[in-house]
This record gives sequence, structure tokens and C-alpha cells, in this order.
Amino acid sequence: MVRSMIAGVAGLKAHQSKLDVIGNNIANVNTWSFKSFSYNFQDGMYTNSISSTGGSQLAGAAGGHNASQVGYGSQLSSISTEFNTGAPAPSSNNLDCMIDGTGFFLVGNMVNGAFDDIESSGLNLSRVGIFRVDNNGYMVDNQGSYVYGYAPIEGTGTPETPATASSVTVKDLPVELKEGANSTDSWTITIAGLTFPTSVKSENDFEDAVNDWITAVSKEKATVDDGNGNQIPNPKLIPAGGGDLLDFTKVNISLDRIGRWLNSATITITAKEAGDTFDDDIDPLRVALAGVGEVVNPDDNTQKLTTDSTSVRNQGNNLIPGVAAEYADELTAIRIPIDEQTGQRYDIQSWRINEDGTIMGTDRNNRTVPVGQIALVSVENPNGLEKQDGYYYSVGPNCGDVEAIKPNGGPVGKILGGRLEMANVDLANEFSNMITTQRGFQANSKIITVTDEMLQELVNMKR
Repeated sequence: MVRSMIAGVAGLKAHQSKLDVIGNNIANVNTWSFKSFSYNFQDGMYTNSISSTGGSQLAGAAGGHNASQVGYGSQLSSISTEFNTGAPAPSSNNLDCMIDGTGFFLVGNMVNGAFDDIESSGLNLSRVGIFRVDNNGYMVDNQGSYVYGYAPIEGTGTPETPATASSVTVKDLPVELKEGANSTDSWTITIAGLTFPTSVKSENDFEDAVNDWITAVSKEKATVDDGNGNQIPNPKLIPAGGGDLLDFTKVNISLDRIGRWLNSATITITAKEAGDTFDDDIDPLRVALAGVGEVVNPDDNTQKLTTDSTSVRNQGNNLIPGVAAEYADELTAIRIPIDEQTGQRYDIQSWRINEDGTIMGTDRNNRTVPVGQIALVSVENPNGLEKQDGYYYSVGPNCGDVEAIKPNGGPVGKILGGRLEMANVDLANEFSNMITTQRGFQANSKIITVTDEMLQELVNMKR
């Protein structure tokens, strides 16, 4: 009878352990990428009440009989992990991602240099793709571990540099605003020797007058018909004091600000076509406008401003084609690459992760920059992994082959950007397991109770 109590106690312990596993599963129902565990029973050891014997065919001999065994309850057989992929949940962070497949992310502390042996690297595996970029430009997870993958091969992955327009800012350009002959006449404005009528009738509308001048010169063509079918230089664009014609047909002019003495303005001239056109389209106008004189305070002629056309200028550049990225075969910590033009790391403003694990960034100049390719790790026997703190796994001795693979949509999986993997806990299944475990626990406790009552009857026989 004592054996029945031992069996009941063993059953209680086994069912309590199973309830521990169920409780852990339910507690992690909202943990990203959590993989549920299943508890498996096995029967305990046995003792032979009657050993088995073989029969004999000799005259007078008896036949064989089977062994009669008594067991000692149940015990843990194994706790296995269910590695099926959880459902995707949308994320507002474009660097968040999940694996749609059987692979794992490779994360951990810094490993100097490139490598390909995962088992000796001391790194961990993870299914949680909560990624960010740290102050040194490295991609890290929310535990601060570096994310490993494949860097672009040197000389590849150079983004296209779009053409930019040439421009120059002319500061403190002298402006002369004159009132009309009659009080009802509009005023005229002269800048760089070019005079045009305005719509203003007061010095208080000085800014509007400058904008009228900009509108007027922008509408004028470089050549006009002389009335005989011949094209001649437009006299309206030839400075009154002499000089070359000022051609504004290839540029846009904008007013930055007017001077505080209402006799000057700062304007920006930008080429209409992108590219290195500064010398042809911008510089002739810059030289002409910069040489028109200086600005004097009408109330104090000792205060003067010199026209400046050199401090703010953009030479402009032609289109520089990009070079498609090719990724290395060895693993390194993923890091924002260096811009060859500036010698600094790209200033990435937005991110995108593609299904093949390639990480694309967009910098301040709206250029698409290949940053790297996330590695996925294939594990021959995922149940051989050993769970660590948080959501990390370490490679155990029973994992089989462990190798890094570039995401390709095969069994190892593909990357879903802007998604996180939810736990694969089946609550309905967990609750049903909880019920059967509870009943099993109650039944085993009943064995102990009944055994105790039988022992009590045995003791009472002496009375």
C-alpha cells in the first residue's frame, strides 16, 4: 500500500510541474515571439512482483508466463517547445520586423571583425525583431545587443546622387525706388541699372516693389523683334549705365529680405535646370549685380553696406549614378555605412526592411542607402536550443548543424518589415490542459487519501 502512496505523490509532483508549464504559457500570452511549451509525462519505474519465465516443451514441463509489474507513478518525460510561427502584429516602427519561417536572428555582444562560425562566436539567437539604431550607427535590439548580418561590399551600395541646381545669394543689393511724376502715378524701381514700373505708390510698400521688379525681369526675353523681323538684345535688360545684357530666362529669382533702410534687398538666384551650370547661368548675373555699388544709410552716410555675392553660393552638381549593393558572405554587426562624399555616416531619416532582409535607409538628401542585410540562422534541431533570460536562446550540444543564411523565402523564412511576431500560445488548448491537469492532480490526491484510510484501518485492526 505504501507503493500506491508513492505513486500518488509522484503523480502530484508531475501534475504540479505540468501546471507550472501551463501557467508560464498563459503568463506569456502577450510576450513577443514567445514559443509555448508542452509537458510530456512518462510512467515511473517498475518492480517485478512475478518475473517472466519461458515455457518448456519437455514432458511434464510447464508453459511460460509473463512478468507481473507494479509501477511507482508518473514523472517528467520532456518539455518541448512549439516553434511554429506566431501571428504578425503591425508596428509603427519601420525597423521592427519578424521572421515568417523557422529561422532566428543572430544577436549579442560585439564581435570584432567578420566571422562565419556561429557556435564559437558566443552570440545568442532570437525571434524578436524589435530593432533600433544606437548612437554609433549600429543596429541593436531593445536589450542593447548588436544585430548581425551582411555588410555591403566596399565600392558597392553607393546611392545615386541627384543633380542639384546652382544658386547664389546676393546680399544687400542697392535698390532705388522713385515716386511718379504725379501723386497718382505708380513708382518705379531700379536694380542693377534695370528700371521697371511698380504697382506701389508709397515707400511703405518697398517689399512689394522689389517683388514687382523680380516679376518684370523674369518675364522679359533676352532678345526681341526690332520690327523688321530681326532679333536684337532686349534693351530693357541692358543696364542704364552700360554693360552686358542681363539674361534672367534661365534662372528663378526670389526675395529673401529687404534692407532696414528701405534702399536694398537680398535676393537668391537659382538655375532652372539642375546640374553644374553655375559658370554659364549664374555667375554672369552674380558679377553684374555685385558690382553695382554699396548701400548707404540715408540718415547717416558713414554707415555703409557692401554688396556680397560670394558667401552663400551653391555650385550645383550633375547626376552621379548609384552602384547596386552586393553583400559580403561573412557576418558582421550591422552598421550605417560611411558616405564617400562626406566621410561621415549617412544621416538616415527613414527605414525600410525588405523580405530578403535588406535594410534600406533614406537620408536627408532623399537618397536610398543600402545599410546591410539581416542574417537568419538555421538550426537543425530547434528543440536543442537552451532558453536564456529574456527572449534569447543559446546553442546547445544537441542542436545539430547551425548556420547563417541570407533570407530567401525558403524554410528558414523571409522578413516581414513593420511587423512583430505574437506569441503562439493557444489559450483554448491551455485552458483545456489546465482542466485535465487539475483533474489528474485531484485523482492523485485521492489515491493518497484512500491509501491513508486503508493504513488507518490496518492500524485499527489491533484494537
